[in-house]
Amino acid sequence: METDPYSMSIDEMIAHSDEIADYFESADPSDAPVYPAADYWLRCALQRAEVTGKLDHDRIRALIADSRAAGSTWERIAKLLDTTTEAAAAQYG
Repeated sequence: METDPYSMSIDEMIAHSDEIADYFESADPSDAPVYPAADYWLRCALQRAEVTGKLDHDRIRALIADSRAAGSTWERIAKLLDTTTEAAAAQYG
């Protein structure tokens, strides 16, 4: 598949539904990375902030602490924050 199904619009997904089905049916779940559940909650909070335009810094700081306690790396957290590893660690470490 040329396009990553995770970055497609709904119209693209509909147009390529058979191709996407083949992609997921042939995927090996054991190849998928495993992240702490806390990373999911951090990602949700960041997406909410993007939609509402309101970033709750205290909540983000607490979620990052949870992610770190669960074993998430600064590299992973930086990716979620869309920043560098050094900047994430400096601001939230």
